[in-house]
Amino acid sequence: MSRRRVRRRVLQILAILAVLGLVATMLYRGAAQAATPSADAAPPDAGEREDSAQEPGPGQWFMEPYGIQDLWETSRGEGVTVAVIDSGVNDQHENLTGRVTAAQDFSGTGRDGTEPVGDESIIHHGTAVAGVIAGSGTGSGPVGVAPEADIASASVWLGGGAPAASQSTRVQAERALRWAVDNGATVINMSLGWDDPSWPESWDSAFAYAYEHDAVVIACVGNRSQGATQAWSPATVPGVVGVGGLTKDGTIRDSSSAPGTAVDLMGPAEDIPVPFWEGGYGTADGCSFAAPVVAGVAALLRSAHPDWTADQVTAALRESAGPVEGHDGQGTAEEPDPLVGAGRLDPAAALDWEARTDVPSAAGQLEDWVRMHRRAEPQPEAGETTAATEDAEADGPVLADGTVAASGTASPVLGPVLVAAGGAAGAGLLLAAGILAVRGRRAGSQDPAEASATES
Repeated sequence: MSRRRVRRRVLQILAILAVLGLVATMLYRGAAQAATPSADAAPPDAGEREDSAQEPGPGQWFMEPYGIQDLWETSRGEGVTVAVIDSGVNDQHENLTGRVTAAQDFSGTGRDGTEPVGDESIIHHGTAVAGVIAGSGTGSGPVGVAPEADIASASVWLGGGAPAASQSTRVQAERALRWAVDNGATVINMSLGWDDPSWPESWDSAFAYAYEHDAVVIACVGNRSQGATQAWSPATVPGVVGVGGLTKDGTIRDSSSAPGTAVDLMGPAEDIPVPFWEGGYGTADGCSFAAPVVAGVAALLRSAHPDWTADQVTAALRESAGPVEGHDGQGTAEEPDPLVGAGRLDPAAALDWEARTDVPSAAGQLEDWVRMHRRAEPQPEAGETTAATEDAEADGPVLADGTVAASGTASPVLGPVLVAAGGAAGAGLLLAAGILAVRGRRAGSQDPAEASATES
């Protein structure tokens, strides 16, 4: 064979190999795109919910050590409505489409509960919390602890800059609590708080109303990183399940918890994957995100055991809790510890709790507290202000219509969120709530993600 024919044969073989390589590359890219939906991919509709999200989403490290995925074989939260009293839930986010079945705004902005409200540093908070509870797992997003539960979103104004029509933030929270009950929520998550263990007298009847209607109320206890030296309200209200934060290693995350008799349980509070309100995803720290993990487990219990009362669900959560790594305190339901309460959340043990009727009554605990403490409070004389009006005035000036601008020190405080929505390098932001590392870009935006938070 001549050199020319050999060269021609070699060139032909090389050309064939090049074509085969190109075809293989195209097939690989097509398969990768099919396996990884873009941020704009259509989320599953309500009819696809049951077959979706069988596995935890990326970065959901806490699912396995807490045994949450094992509970999905018995319950995924079907038939349970969890109220999120927060900054509002964006129901158009791919991670939450079809999840929000009721919504109402209490901020005075004229929104509807699905368009987040509040200071720019906080506006993302409610969407993030809702994703922890009932995220769909679409794309690269998290799968909620109770992925088949419904969300009732009650938006309240968090942070400064409230509109003139806003009532006191505590009044907003009270109204939101009653609305949640009236809209069928049997689990209510309040990942917010006031840097004060006390609460206005009007809350007595509002929380009693929730307990009378068989709702479990869950709240975070406060972050030391935000100056919490003791648990804040509403976690301090008798009957509320107060939640503190643990690290990935299961030890107390000092920056994400606060001590006190209000601490009932400890849950994961570090690097929790969440949806960002304008699109994309990130991670969040703080007991604001340990509380919705507990709320999601409560929804799983209520779905699996529809005959259990709210008090029984609370008892199951507390009495099944396990020891906290590296903590020497007792930390049991019988002997709660001021740092960890009854101990570390154990969802599987809670599911297997043997139901009984002789459990503590949230309504009875609150009633006893009111009888003991409110009776001793002096009645104001003419011209004096009550604790409730002082609280309202601390939020802002009383307006002509009797509402209060919520801009003062009595505004609630929320926990930090770290946004990592994918993309290029990020930046750091120094905010009142602490250092927030912002990594990546928001989906559909050309500017670096800027997030922050404020919670209890």
